[in-house]
Amino acid sequence: MDYWSKKIQNPRLLVLIDTSPSMGVRDGESTRLAKVQSVFRQSEWKNIGDRIEAQIWGFSHDVYAIDIDTLENIQLRGRATNIGDAIAESAQKGGGLNGFQGVLLMSDGAHNLGLDPIKTINKKNVPIYSLVVGNDEPPVDLQVAGASVLKTGYVGKILVIEVELTSEGYWEQSTEVVLYEGNRELERRNVVLQAGLQRLQFTTIPETSGPHIYRLSVEPLLGELTRDNNETLVFTHIIEERLRATIVASKPSNDLSFIRRSIEADSSFTVKVLIQKQSGQLYTGPWDYSIIDDSDVLILLGYDDDMWGGEASQYLREKIHGGMGLLFIGAPRGAELWRDDYAIGNLLPVGFSPSPFISREMVLRVGAEGENHPVVRLNPDNEGGDPWKELPPLAGVFEIVNKREGARVLIESEDGEPVIVSGVYGRGKTIVALSHSFWRLDLVNSGVMGTPQTIREFWRNAGRWLATSAPVGRVRVSTERHIYRAGTPVVFAGQVFDELLRPQEGCSVSVLLADSETVQLQDQGGGYYRGVYDGLAPGEYEFAVVAQYNGEQIGREEGRFIVETHSIEWSDVRANRVLLSDIARVSGGISLDIEEAPSLLREWSLKQKLIEDVREFRLWGSSWPLVLLTFLLALEWVLRKRLGMV
Repeated sequence: MDYWSKKIQNPRLLVLIDTSPSMGVRDGESTRLAKVQSVFRQSEWKNIGDRIEAQIWGFSHDVYAIDIDTLENIQLRGRATNIGDAIAESAQKGGGLNGFQGVLLMSDGAHNLGLDPIKTINKKNVPIYSLVVGNDEPPVDLQVAGASVLKTGYVGKILVIEVELTSEGYWEQSTEVVLYEGNRELERRNVVLQAGLQRLQFTTIPETSGPHIYRLSVEPLLGELTRDNNETLVFTHIIEERLRATIVASKPSNDLSFIRRSIEADSSFTVKVLIQKQSGQLYTGPWDYSIIDDSDVLILLGYDDDMWGGEASQYLREKIHGGMGLLFIGAPRGAELWRDDYAIGNLLPVGFSPSPFISREMVLRVGAEGENHPVVRLNPDNEGGDPWKELPPLAGVFEIVNKREGARVLIESEDGEPVIVSGVYGRGKTIVALSHSFWRLDLVNSGVMGTPQTIREFWRNAGRWLATSAPVGRVRVSTERHIYRAGTPVVFAGQVFDELLRPQEGCSVSVLLADSETVQLQDQGGGYYRGVYDGLAPGEYEFAVVAQYNGEQIGREEGRFIVETHSIEWSDVRANRVLLSDIARVSGGISLDIEEAPSLLREWSLKQKLIEDVREFRLWGSSWPLVLLTFLLALEWVLRKRLGMV
């Protein structure tokens, strides 16, 4: 038997309220958040309140539920604005976006965290109506827009720190910018504020080695929007002396001259060049492998077994394993000696083919494994795409037979053939360039509109990366930056190795923060692990990394980073009307100013739904209907007998 029931369901409306810090900006007599709260006090909202089922969510860098009775008490919270996650997560928690007749988004549109909100809207079946809060003109404010310093400096040498200021409404006024280390003032500079971006340079001479954190602060002015963006931090690592690079070449060549110029252009290096004249002899005198003893990085152009045989072979292995970097650049001479059974072979991240150099034109590109590598990391703001594709073709390549565990292809040909590959040998890092005549890429690309800096910067970056030895231990995890702005996610990345220092997959890698929060890193393959954590308050943080394999701890690493007070919320607090309009248009809704909320609520066609519920009851096929029927028949017989009817 079927049972039918009908009921009327009020229309469901998803309401999203931006409560990020930028909603505290005062546009006129009230803050942006206060303007949102006023909408719910208007008669238009009260008129539809009884006819709808509203789910209200607040959002900043995260999403949280708001009770309709507490709307007057909502406060600003968070350190960033993530509109994309707000739409996706609130809809998921509310049972899915399709269950709502519409979404009411109330925000200034100052999206600065997470994916592009447009990408979270893939259908127009649920319209989003955005109410824009705030002015799209820049407010009166003064801020430190950014600061930069070289990652590495030297004790007793001048260190240059650059700072950028932006101001609105204070042109021709004077203020002071101050450089601090800790609480110690290092330099104070008077500045007359101008329109646009202003750049200043500060100099200091560090007296001790190790990590140094400098603070740039601009004195506040009357009437500023906020003072949270009046300072920023920069980090650098100070070392005792300059890095030492030794170039050993099997013969004079154009590549030798080009590589030497590229490395020497980096003031952090001193370069020593050794060129073989004949067997056992250099142009400067007899060959002695101990000449490289004080080197931070060894650059080999070509290979000669007379130089690296016997004791020199074992010496080279020990130096690389102990932390010296190795950059090996192919050359026709000695190509047959690069196999694993020779000294150089098993130090490199690839195994060589016995075949000679293959001459053919090769257009280069950054490999997928190299996009985030510090030597060739692509700038995410680079609208020009991959700069390696703009270089002239390379002359050819030495083929390989295999990649060893942990090898990463940094540069490859258009058909995916490895050209430059990195790896790790003990504490030392290695890079092999499977070609030669790189000087041609520089020469041909040095004309008008050329970009020779791509190949030049590569050798300098490679030298710096190789000169920094890999840390001891099986777990090597750090944050991608030392200093983060408040609201930006902190990224942890690193590697885990087995007992033989080979990359180890399948580990459980956890980052433990001082406040007992835990970040679980995800296995990226090849022994690489990565994790992201956001929502951290400003401050200095220490963390410990613990790696486990099959339930047993195999390693531990520690580190620290800083989340500065300067939030990304204050980088640009103008209302983003274009974004909110695009969100509405893509979803099939409309975008209006917050002042037009009453007309939207009056004209909004939110319809009730008639829901039919059909349930089936089985009278037969179970015992209880038979028992009930027997009971009723027996009851009838008893009643009839008492009444004398039987």
